[in-house]
Amino acid sequence: MVLSLNTNHLSNLVQNSLASSTAGLNIAIERLTTGFKINHAKDNAAGYSIATQYSSKLSSYNVAQDNTAMGLDLITTATDNLSLITSHLQRMRDLAEQASNGTYGADSLKAIQTEFNQRTDEIDRLMATTEYNGIKLFKESGSDFIQDVDSLSYDEAIAEGYTVITSADELQDINNNLGGKYILMADIDLSGENWTPIGNLNNPFTGELNGNGYTISNLVLDNNTMNYYGLFGRIQYAEISNLGMENANVTGMMYVGLLAGYSYQSTISNCFVTGSVSGLSDVGALVGYNTHNSSVDSCYSISDVTGTSYRVGGLIGYNADNSSINFSFAQSDVYGNQNIGGFVGQNSSSTISNSFSDGIANGNSQTGGFAGFNESGNISSCYWDTEKSKSSAGVGQGSATGITGATSAEIEELKIENRLPGYNIMLNEEETEIVFQVGINSGASSQISIDTEFNMRLSALNVSTSEAARKALAKIDNLLSIVTSKQTEYGAAYNRLESAMETIGVSIDNLTSSLSTLRDADIAEVSSDYIRQQILQQASATLLATANQTPSFALQLL
Repeated sequence: MVLSLNTNHLSNLVQNSLASSTAGLNIAIERLTTGFKINHAKDNAAGYSIATQYSSKLSSYNVAQDNTAMGLDLITTATDNLSLITSHLQRMRDLAEQASNGTYGADSLKAIQTEFNQRTDEIDRLMATTEYNGIKLFKESGSDFIQDVDSLSYDEAIAEGYTVITSADELQDINNNLGGKYILMADIDLSGENWTPIGNLNNPFTGELNGNGYTISNLVLDNNTMNYYGLFGRIQYAEISNLGMENANVTGMMYVGLLAGYSYQSTISNCFVTGSVSGLSDVGALVGYNTHNSSVDSCYSISDVTGTSYRVGGLIGYNADNSSINFSFAQSDVYGNQNIGGFVGQNSSSTISNSFSDGIANGNSQTGGFAGFNESGNISSCYWDTEKSKSSAGVGQGSATGITGATSAEIEELKIENRLPGYNIMLNEEETEIVFQVGINSGASSQISIDTEFNMRLSALNVSTSEAARKALAKIDNLLSIVTSKQTEYGAAYNRLESAMETIGVSIDNLTSSLSTLRDADIAEVSSDYIRQQILQQASATLLATANQTPSFALQLL
C-alpha cells in the first residue's frame, strides 16, 4: 500500500466495513424489535406483496368470524322466542280441547276464553317485539300487502256487526245471504274447490266484504260459455276492501275478472289480484265491467289478461258511466283483438287519475299502452311504459292529454313518488330475508340467508263455544306446524353457521401459519446475525483509529 498524506485508503476501507456492519446491525435490531423479517417492500418485494394480501384476508376472516358469531346469536334469539310461542300454542290447544267438551257452561267458557285471549296477546307481542340489534325477527306473511289495512280482531269484528269468514265453505255460503256484512279472519285456499261465483245477473252481491288484510288463493274457474265470472260474478251497491287474491285462474265468456266480473255502483278499494284471466269481451284482471258510478281506489294487478274480442284491460276491461279509478296500477300483459289497453280496455264518460300501466298491451286494433279507447273520458296524471308495451301510443283511439309515456325506470320512480299503496309494499317483499356475510368474498358462497316470514294470524281463534273450540283445534295444530317448520329452518341455518364458523377457523389457522412462514423472523438466526454485526461494528471502530494513524508514518520519512 502506498503511503500518502492526502489519501488514506486503509481508513476508507475500514469506514466502509463500519457502515456495512452498522447497517446490518440496524436491520437485525429492527427484526428483533418487530419480530418480522419483512418490514418494508425493499426487504423482499414479492414477499411483501404476498404478505400484505395475506394480512388483508386474515383481517377479513376475523370480521367474518364475528359476523358468524352474531348470526348464531340472532338465530338463538329467534329460536328461543319461537319456543315460547310454541309453549303458548300448546297451552291454547289444551284450553281448546277443554272447551270442546260439552260439560262447560257459559261462565266456564268465558274463563277459558280469558286465558286463551291472554295467550293470544302474548304471542302477538312476541311476534311484534322479538328483535336482534334493531332487526325484527318475525314478520307475518300476507299481513301488510296493501297500505292502511287496519285489521280487526275477532271481537272487534263481531262488535261491528260482521259475519266472520275463516274457511272456503264459509266464503261460498255468502251466496245464501248476498246482502250480508262479512269479514275475513284467515287466509283462504280455494285449491280443489268447485267454486260458484258470488252473485249473478239476477241476484247480485249487495253487501260488504272486508278482506281484513288476508288473501284468497288458487281460485280456478274454467267455462268459456259463462258470463259474470270471477270470485264475485256481479256486485251491485256493494263494497269490497282490503282483499288480496293470489294465483287465481279464471276463464269465462263476457264480464270476466279475477275479483269481480261485473261491478254496478259499487266500491272496490285496497285490493290486489295476481294470476291469469281470459274471455271473449269485457275482460279485466281486477274487474271485467265497472259501471254506473262504481269506484276502484288503491288497487293493483299483476296478471296475464287475454280477450278474443274487445274491451280487455290490465286492471279493468270496461270503465263506464261516471265510474272512477284512482291511485292504481296494472303490471299485466294484455292480449286481445280490439280496444286493448295496458290499464283499461275502454274508458267511457268516466275518470281515471294517478294510475300506471307498465305491462304489455298487444292487440289488433285500437290498442294503447294505457287505454285502448278513451270515449269522452277524463284521464289525468296517468302513465304508461313505452319500453314494455307493443303499442306506440298511450291511447289506441280517442284523445287523452293526461296520459304520459315513460321509461320503465321512470315508471318505477313515479310509482314511489305517488305513494301507490300496493307498490310500496311490493318494493319491500324481500325485506323478510336476513343475509349473513360469513365469507370474505361478494358471491353467494360467502353468504347464508334465512327468511323470517311466516303466517301467525291468531285473530280468528276463539273458544267461546264448544263448536268454535273444536274448529280452533285444527287451526292451532296448523299454527304449531308452521312454528315447527320455522324452527326447523332456523335450526338448519344455525348448523350451517356453525359449519361456517369452523371453516373460518381452519382458514384463519392455515393463513396465519402461511403468513408466519413468509414474514416472521427466525429469532435464533437474527440474534446470531445481531451478535456478528455488533462484533464487526466494534472491530471496525477499533481498527478505524489505527487506520487513521497511517499518514503519520509517512511524516516519519521526511
